Amino acid sequence: MEPAAATALTQGPTSPAVLPPTPAHSFIVVNGADDRDAGIYSDNFYSQRMSPFRSALRRRMLPWVRSETTELAALQERWRTPFLDSYFTLTAFAGHPLFFVCIIPIMFWYGHSVFARGFVNVACVGVFVTSWVKDFLCLPRPLSPPLIRLSRSKRVHLEYGFPSTHTSNATSIALYLFSYLLISDWSVAAKILSICGLIVYLFSVVFGRLYCGMHTKTDIMGGTVIGVVVWAVQWAFRDSIDALMTDPSWKVVVGIIIGGIRLIQSIPETIDSCPCVDDGVTTMAVIMGVFPASQHFASSKYAASVDGYNGIVNYDAALGLPKSILRFVFGLAVVFTWRMAAKKLLYIVLPPLYRYYNLPSRVHFVPVKTYGNLRSQPIGRVPSVMDLQALADSSIEIVGPQSTMDIHEQFSQSRSSKRSSMHPGQSVEDYDIETKEHFGLRPSHASKARLAEQQQHQQHQQQPQQWMEQQQQEKSPAGSPSSLARLDGDGAKYETEVDESERIAMEKFEAEHPGWARFDVDIVIKTVVYAGIGWLAVDSIPIMFESFGLGTSHL
Repeated sequence: MEPAAATALTQGPTSPAVLPPTPAHSFIVVNGADDRDAGIYSDNFYSQRMSPFRSALRRRMLPWVRSETTELAALQERWRTPFLDSYFTLTAFAGHPLFFVCIIPIMFWYGHSVFARGFVNVACVGVFVTSWVKDFLCLPRPLSPPLIRLSRSKRVHLEYGFPSTHTSNATSIALYLFSYLLISDWSVAAKILSICGLIVYLFSVVFGRLYCGMHTKTDIMGGTVIGVVVWAVQWAFRDSIDALMTDPSWKVVVGIIIGGIRLIQSIPETIDSCPCVDDGVTTMAVIMGVFPASQHFASSKYAASVDGYNGIVNYDAALGLPKSILRFVFGLAVVFTWRMAAKKLLYIVLPPLYRYYNLPSRVHFVPVKTYGNLRSQPIGRVPSVMDLQALADSSIEIVGPQSTMDIHEQFSQSRSSKRSSMHPGQSVEDYDIETKEHFGLRPSHASKARLAEQQQHQQHQQQPQQWMEQQQQEKSPAGSPSSLARLDGDGAKYETEVDESERIAMEKFEAEHPGWARFDVDIVIKTVVYAGIGWLAVDSIPIMFESFGLGTSHL
């Protein structure tokens, strides 16, 4: 969206042809005068805003996703128990990107640098690819109802469905760990137990996405394919990739930084306010920080070399348990402090720069022209720690739409199934009334009475033969040629009314579920903050260990 258009959405209409603006926190897409002829929330809602290829691909895949809703609802009804609800919602965090952001630094700090660098690649690349594809296709999650979405996260259900990031992550990481197990010197018994653990982990995350009503089998298959490809590339070229990450070369550093920025810029604009872009930016920023940090640390006097691999953080169990624990606490404290201080500082520095240089903003992000400054903006909880309060929350059932995307898909699915779901003798008017009742938009009795009077008046004005033909058509089974012909004619007549109902439903949802504000500066802030976390975890914090008596140089 052009800056002028974004401003128009927040400052109000400039002419009677422009629809009234939505509140500043609303993410409903309101058409301007230049595209009002396309309809506000018609079945062409996405195709009018996508490239022909992107729209055609989405249209081709959408029936696959929708067709699985009934089957997944039956699966939930058959399998659901309180224990499994808790189990699968808890194990879902083992496939969440933030889980790996938390544990990856620990791998570096305790001497597993080579393994950790490969782990960063398979985890972060997989998340970025799935986030990119999600934003490109804009495919919804399974509809709720009939499904009940089970989640302890407050926003994961707002993301698009295809492909499954949890599945991609779990697949690539399980294969990565399995590959290391095969070349390790562990005993046969230890390897078998570990492999069994990996199978349980993979099944828990992947099947859990179906059980929790978060993904379809199509989403799962897409995530699996991406996970396998990411693992295969990393494992096949692991030595070459690790050498690039540790050999001093300014060309590699410049290439990674420029390439990372370009990839972040390439993330498609979403049609809905989907937070998928956050994961894509976060993981790419981590890679942009880890690569140059690995090179810098490998050239420092604190790095060790083992079996031809460079840039390994020194760690020895002789350090003792108290100092080993303190090493962990100190490292996380530095990461948390950086995150809070950097975000607060950037909230002060970036808005004036955005305003002065008139920098562009993503569609669903609040542009700087609509707010003064963010000095008092809360920075929120540290994103690299599990939300313990959410883990303890027993309210994990989510029923009904969680975004305007869900509202649109339900209306769109209702329209597409109109031909097959009409009862014999049911008129289009009655069908549309039932559609509106499903979304809490039931017309008043007065409106129904007026509609009945109009129909009766029209019948009296018709010729007897025409009236008989109409009665015969209404008695025809749904789906017959006569019924479909009438449906096509009356459907066009009432299309505007149904679209208006969809718009009202979306506005009602937005009023009851205010969206969170995301600012245009957030993309740059996430890039800087998470690149800094990658740098700190790999380079700065291990050097601090040696300076503060938590390293091996003091043994």
